[in-house]
Amino acid sequence: NLSQTCTVTLGSGNVGAANIINVAIACVTNNFTIGGNVTGLSGTGLVLQNNGGNNLAISANGAFTFTTPVASGASYLVSVFTPPTNLSQTCTVTLGSGNVGAAIVTNVAIACVTNTFTIGGDITSLIGTVVLQNSGGNNLAISANGAFTFTTRVASGANYFVAVSAQPATQVCTVTNGSGTVGNANVTTVAVNCVTRPVAPIPTLGFGVKELQFSWAAVSGATLYRLQENPDGVSGFTQVGADIATLSVQLTIPVHKRLG
Repeated sequence: NLSQTCTVTLGSGNVGAANIINVAIACVTNNFTIGGNVTGLSGTGLVLQNNGGNNLAISANGAFTFTTPVASGASYLVSVFTPPTNLSQTCTVTLGSGNVGAAIVTNVAIACVTNTFTIGGDITSLIGTVVLQNSGGNNLAISANGAFTFTTRVASGANYFVAVSAQPATQVCTVTNGSGTVGNANVTTVAVNCVTRPVAPIPTLGFGVKELQFSWAAVSGATLYRLQENPDGVSGFTQVGADIATLSVQLTIPVHKRLG
């Protein structure tokens, strides 16, 4: 029940005057290779082992064969020595163990899938509730300072982009370290910091020839100002002109349409 090859020496000749006793039969156990097929591989660095050695680097999907054959009757055990990285993947071995029979082993199966990881970080100085998004979705409402994690995991090699979807009522929150490509671990470095909005100044209104003249006092911490109007009192406020870096602005408009 081992596959062997037996060789005969001194097995032929003519019978003389005595018994023939020097025929020799030498048998050796046959060796067979161990191999199979890899599917789903996208990353680099996959290394397989057989019986804890005979390391075999795999760089592509398809058939593989270990270089060291195994004797008939001996056991084999194929395992993942180093999983793929860049992309990070988990590879599973099926039909990877048994005893060698009378033929090469070709049915070992290695199936690889890409790993997924969470996206998160920390939020500081929050008052109220902020809503964050990752890559335009997976909305996450946060009402307390500290660590946060999006619920939807992202595959290794895929991009992430964290942004503020809805600001707190009285604050502006900004994101740093909010974008990148997922590697081989959870992302925990996204930082969200919130600051209280400055109170809008009350402008002083003056009139010129076909123009309105606005001026206001400086607000601590403000880097720009925006003038907004609600022309008919019901449509809501919209910004007039560009952002303003000074403390006054003059608007040339048909004044009669803005009075009353």
